[in-house]
Amino acid sequence: MALTAGDQLGPYEILGPLGKGGMGEVYRARDTRLRREVALKLLPDAAAHDADSLHRFDRETRAVATLNHPNILAIHDTGSFKAVPYAVTELLQGESLADRLRTGPLNPQKAVEVASQIADGLAAAHDKGIIHRDIKPDNIFLTNEGRAKILDFGIARIEQPARTAGLSDTITGGRGSSSQFLVGTAGYMSPEQVRGKPIDGRTDVFSLGATFFEMLTGRRAFMRDSPVETLGAVLRDDPRKHAEVQKIPDDLKAFVFRCLEKDPADRYQTARDLVLDLRAFQAEQLRQASERVTFRSEPPWKHRRTRVLLRAIGAVVLAALAFYAGSCWERSRADAAKTAPTATAP
Repeated sequence: MALTAGDQLGPYEILGPLGKGGMGEVYRARDTRLRREVALKLLPDAAAHDADSLHRFDRETRAVATLNHPNILAIHDTGSFKAVPYAVTELLQGESLADRLRTGPLNPQKAVEVASQIADGLAAAHDKGIIHRDIKPDNIFLTNEGRAKILDFGIARIEQPARTAGLSDTITGGRGSSSQFLVGTAGYMSPEQVRGKPIDGRTDVFSLGATFFEMLTGRRAFMRDSPVETLGAVLRDDPRKHAEVQKIPDDLKAFVFRCLEKDPADRYQTARDLVLDLRAFQAEQLRQASERVTFRSEPPWKHRRTRVLLRAIGAVVLAALAFYAGSCWERSRADAAKTAPTATAP
């Protein structure tokens, strides 16, 4: 259903299109009640009459609605227009991580910050029993304010384990979180997803590890010529052997490759553990930086007080010197007067 500027969906006035994909058309809109701009996602016509698409759309809105976290896209409202459901979310300004990576890898400090924010958002979702299952650069948005936002919970697993996997580049499945197919994207799926085994939050940790690798190197960890080969690489290949690994700073390799362990038992056991380690790493980097430029961490008044004290000491020293010089001059005059010959009358 194509919408144009000026169309009205309840209290939402369409301002223009933002994007279009297989699972939705996104528009920029104005909430006339609260006088703010929002993003409005509307199912395409074909999906609006498909039971699985409707179920996935409903599952995504319900999943996101239960979450309230600065690193997860916020949903404000839902509704329907001519029997087509829509969701209203916060309007983000910036670019997707995928678009950003087309220009090259991130610097290590930025990559660590983005990874820690994604992990923080995932930890909040896992606390609610929600496994995203499709963490990848396309589903991460970088705002102009420097915040990472997790998008698209349409294939999230909610509380029930999935069972078997199908094979396609973007692997889609039947309805429900306990579908007979695993849903995800080849190259970012965990080995247990590929094998169709039960999953938990550690599968998102693996996907985040693949994304972290890509942020630091500019190369996908498991990309091959076909989806089937890519899935095979997830099961067998060791990304440590890629030539691009040299781009990863040595002190970051342990974080990345622990996330990418094939066996879930060898990975970070929770996204929260990863957050804590990355935040500790950032704190250590900050401490080292503060030791190199300690004056930046000191309050301005401390420097003002030092300058005032030095000026006062300088003034006292100058006054003392002036007094001493004056005393010496007076003494020399007195001594000169005592030794001068006395004049006599003729």
